[in-house]
Amino acid sequence: MKFNKLFHTQFNSRVNIASQDIFNLEKSKSIFELSSSNLIFKYKPVVTIADPFLFVDDDRLYLFYEEQVSLGGKGVIKMRWTTDLVNWSFPITVLKESFHLSYPNVFKFNDCVYMMPETGSDKSVRLYKPNNDFTQWTLYKTILSNKKYVDSSIIFKDNIYFLFTTLCEDNKYKLMLFCSEKIDGKYELHPKSPIAIGNNNGRCGGSVFEYEGKLYRPTQICENYYAEGLKINEILFLTKNNYSEKYLKTIIPNNDEFYSLGGHHFSFVFFKEEIIIATDGLSLSLNFWEVGRRVHRKLKGLV
Repeated sequence: MKFNKLFHTQFNSRVNIASQDIFNLEKSKSIFELSSSNLIFKYKPVVTIADPFLFVDDDRLYLFYEEQVSLGGKGVIKMRWTTDLVNWSFPITVLKESFHLSYPNVFKFNDCVYMMPETGSDKSVRLYKPNNDFTQWTLYKTILSNKKYVDSSIIFKDNIYFLFTTLCEDNKYKLMLFCSEKIDGKYELHPKSPIAIGNNNGRCGGSVFEYEGKLYRPTQICENYYAEGLKINEILFLTKNNYSEKYLKTIIPNNDEFYSLGGHHFSFVFFKEEIIIATDGLSLSLNFWEVGRRVHRKLKGLV
């Protein structure tokens, strides 16, 4: 698909109650949406509300996501929460760095809560820890460095921490797998790494997760353009010495208009006896100032 050059792509996020088939987004029920700016003359529009991660603590459902203002801006991590799936708190910025942030993967191991956002602009994979109400996050440890790793995920299985992270070089993706005996220990390269190569399979679109006794890896489809779509791979073998997976199904794009142009994220949790899903969708917008910025960058040879 070729987009009109006057328009630029944006991301919006949505929270759904899943149907019986959690991968059938067309049959899920939308309960909350976060939309980027769509005003043609707004000076600094919000162009990205993406990578929505869900996390449950006690009686609250938390939604962490990336927000980026203007195409040249740096992403920050924001958070909202609800107790009833109807009323949501006002958004607050919970993590901001001197470099771009996205993909706020929040998870819990051994009663400790961590965030592992994408910090590829810093050429690192970092773990952060929160304060009591998750409104502030502090760097805990850098576990990989010196290369541009993006969209990382950790899963604990058979007393091993498996780290999935994509090495991004020359706009090509290589999905790397690392192993450690401690979440904050030394991560060794898995003997099967890279476990996936290419822009159609080499980058995760949400954390690796277990559902009904099986492991799944949401996978971005970026063969023709970024965030073209999302598919689900089922992990068949994950051991210290072996790895294999198979394609299960493509879930974005689909017939729902929200996902018609694409999207690149999937997150789910159990909350209030429901399966809650968070996704994002690609959209197009026309903004006077963003067109001007792109023209300026083009004349300066920046793109």
